[in-house]
Parts: sequence; C-alpha cells; structure tokens
Amino acid sequence: MTHSGELVGVAVADRPVGLDVEKVDPGMDVDAVARVALTDAEMRELSGYDGIAKARAFTTYWTRKEAVVKATGEGLRGDLRATVPEGVQVQDLDVGVDHRAALAVISNATPVVQVHDGTWLLG
Repeated sequence: MTHSGELVGVAVADRPVGLDVEKVDPGMDVDAVARVALTDAEMRELSGYDGIAKARAFTTYWTRKEAVVKATGEGLRGDLRATVPEGVQVQDLDVGVDHRAALAVISNATPVVQVHDGTWLLG
C-alpha cells in the first residue's frame, strides 16, 4: 500500500512487490535530496531539468527507488543510490501530472499491470 495527497495505491501480486506514489512538490529542495538518493548518472540526467520539470523528474526517480526497496524488503534503510538489482522489474504508472508512481516486482519477467480507479469505492 502507498498513499500521497489524494491518491492511494494497493498492489497485489503472486511474488514480492513494492508500490510507491508521491505528490510532486514544486517547493522541494530537489538538489539537496537528490545528493543522497540518486546515482551519479541520475544526477547528471536531473541536471538537464529545471523548475517543476526537475521536481517531476526527481519524484519519478524517487518513486522507482522506493518501490524497489519496498519489494526487496529493505525499506528506506536500503541504499537508494544503488542501481536496480538484477531480477527486479520496475514500471512507471500513469497517475496524472501532479503525482508520480512506480511498481517494482521481484521477477525476471515484465509484470502485467492493471490499473483501476477505485473512486467508486469511496462513494
């Protein structure tokens, strides 16, 4: 399970899975957080963005990393600067422009992902 802002996500799988959703925060000090969370290659890529595009790009990286450490069971004590381990598949999920989301599955095969809007459950 994950939530951020008005979004809640639940992932169900027959193998270890991690899911993260984050609201994009345009006021975040992206550079400060990126130094402790991104690889050197990711930092170079991130330097090509500015403003809200930079916040969105960083949040995309962050959700991927958090999904991976959830799937592996390491949690945030895991090495966020590490590259994705072998045997872990990561997929970005489309949740709109104000949020970023990613799913990580421990598997050698690309996961089949179905996204459903559960708004009707709250009605």
